[in-house]
Amino acid sequence: MASQYQVVPTYTIAPPILSSAPTVMKSAALALSIALALSACSSNPNKDQDPGPAAGQPVSGDPANGTAEDLYIKAKRALDRRQWESAVEKFENLEATFPFGDYAAQARLDIAYAYYKLSELDNATAAVDRFLKLYPNNEQGDYAYYLKGLVNFSRGKSLLEKFVPRKMHQLDQSALRTAFGDFSTLVRKYPDSIYAEDSKHRMIFLRNEMAQHELSTAQYYYKRSAMVAVINRINIMLDQYADSPYTADGLAVLARAHLALGNTQLAQDTIKVLELNHPAHASLREFGKLRS
Repeated sequence: MASQYQVVPTYTIAPPILSSAPTVMKSAALALSIALALSACSSNPNKDQDPGPAAGQPVSGDPANGTAEDLYIKAKRALDRRQWESAVEKFENLEATFPFGDYAAQARLDIAYAYYKLSELDNATAAVDRFLKLYPNNEQGDYAYYLKGLVNFSRGKSLLEKFVPRKMHQLDQSALRTAFGDFSTLVRKYPDSIYAEDSKHRMIFLRNEMAQHELSTAQYYYKRSAMVAVINRINIMLDQYADSPYTADGLAVLARAHLALGNTQLAQDTIKVLELNHPAHASLREFGKLRS
């Protein structure tokens, strides 16, 4: 059974800026996020997601000489032109020259975004973590957690992914768990964020992929007659990912493992749970007289 989940299309908006901004910006962003959520049914969970850079600081026009605004304008121009390496260099220069204030905070987020676009995921994570450590209560915290989640969600991608989608349940699960934690933190701390709905969808998708990983591992052990390992893996899946679409298959494997070990009563109990919750599951036919 393949997991399916729908995700909203790529965002082209950014969260509220660090300094005061007209409320129309937030209203427009919220309206767009609702429209994107309504169109979720036609999107792909493994499609590249680009939240756009964090909303920039307001600027007065042409750069002056030697001010924080001057350096910010030059760095932002590089970012807008997708000159990611140049943008990182310029934002880091701004941060070093003017380490305090809104422009420095903005630069740290923009550095993280540029690294994300460069696929330098460890550097992107480090930049986000530094921002969150320095500004734990910053109003752009939701963007930071969302970007960090996307970074970890992207781990394991290859150049062939446009043609052969990733099977995320076969990847290093630590990255999936970390991404799940990032999105979960965003939803918990910023339930009204424009990124909350997409984060919830991604959490469901990641939960299902991690459940499939546990099921696949259990099936691998079953083929090698390692029944205790099978039982341990399925119990982990049922305990941590009970609402996934792989629960029924997991119960069937668990019942077979108990039967192989001679645990008839435990097998019957498992079959009862399977029959109660998934009465049409194909594996029930094989259990015959063990069914209630």
